Amino acid sequence: MKNKWHTQGAAALLTLAVLFGAGAGSSPAWADSPPSEAVMATPEQMPYVTLVDSFTLYSGPETRPDQAVGALSPLQSVKLAPIERDKLLSLSAMVKVEVDTWLGPVWVNLKEGAYQFNKLEAKEETLNLLQETVLFDAPGKPSPYSLAPQQVQAVASIIACEPYTPCYNSDSYYLIHTSWLGDMWIKPFHYAEKYRGVETLGAIPVSRETPVYLYPYEQPLENEPKIQPQVVMPLAKYMQYARMAPAAVWYKIDTPLGERWIAQDSRYGLGVEGVEKVSETLHIPVPFRLQDTPYSAFRPDDQKEPPQELQAIGKHRDWVMVLVNGEGRWVNPSAEIAYSITGDMDHDRELGVKEYTQPIEISESTITTDYPYPGAVKNPQEILVFTRQQVTPERVWDSPGGTRWYYISTWIGHKWVMNP
Repeated sequence: MKNKWHTQGAAALLTLAVLFGAGAGSSPAWADSPPSEAVMATPEQMPYVTLVDSFTLYSGPETRPDQAVGALSPLQSVKLAPIERDKLLSLSAMVKVEVDTWLGPVWVNLKEGAYQFNKLEAKEETLNLLQETVLFDAPGKPSPYSLAPQQVQAVASIIACEPYTPCYNSDSYYLIHTSWLGDMWIKPFHYAEKYRGVETLGAIPVSRETPVYLYPYEQPLENEPKIQPQVVMPLAKYMQYARMAPAAVWYKIDTPLGERWIAQDSRYGLGVEGVEKVSETLHIPVPFRLQDTPYSAFRPDDQKEPPQELQAIGKHRDWVMVLVNGEGRWVNPSAEIAYSITGDMDHDRELGVKEYTQPIEISESTITTDYPYPGAVKNPQEILVFTRQQVTPERVWDSPGGTRWYYISTWIGHKWVMNP
């Protein structure tokens, strides 16, 4: 056994030597391969840096005194020269950077003064500060002074987020003039103009009794009536993202006492918009599930409510918002009824299924289901593909959501198809 092992071992070593070129004076095949060329960022990918103080310009990256070729006066934004693309993520940690100026590409040592990545925007803005706000001598350099809530006039601003760095806010540094300290900077977090918001995609649901706020993140207005469950058309939407938490969503609405803000129910995620306001009685003839939000997945252990009539106050596609014990809940009558259809005409007739004998046209785009609802397929292997043809269905069903379905006979049994 020992000799056999040594023989096999020697053969294996010989094989390795052939594969990897081992031997006296030899080296691996990749040893002499040239290193891959670094990919440079394009000029469009390079950000600006705003030099808040005066900075010396240098001809080389060593930034020695004998390399000085000029200087930049304060509050100038210059664009960084292209660097290797894989170094963009560490851009904010660089100290000596190459920039493009009227002298061509030159170098700046960022240790020589205050700076902020991103471009300075010269624009006068009125800011209404809603809380005490720290004064900065320069971006990133807070002073021991602060401002009480008040209105200030800004003359310029710089986005505070570092380039190529994850950022979860839209904060900026603003340059203002004070009568007692001269020009100073602020980076306000809570100010009225921050909450201009964006346009929404339509009306939103309010599922629970909801307090109103003068501005997001303030204390609720206890002396004003709360918003009752309903569908309301918002004036604007404001979102605040966080690193390890869901985004906070606020809506501005019109009330009898003026414009106010409400916090969206966190169960709605980034928001449900485009809800149609209705006021009607909804009859559901089968057991059904109540959901906190539309588009919730049905689970086998979900509690089912008995057939009944409910007060509907909103619709979003197939989903209906109903009032239950003073709160807004959601139900999908189209799905609930569709999954209760059995194929027994005596049973299904009570759910609105009718006999039908008019021909319809189906084609390659026609999708079959086992129940008259999108995606209601028991076995994905039984999805059929048709050629363009006319067929005569046996039954028809119009869903509460307004979709017409036909019951046809196929070579693997009866199937439902959506109105072609």
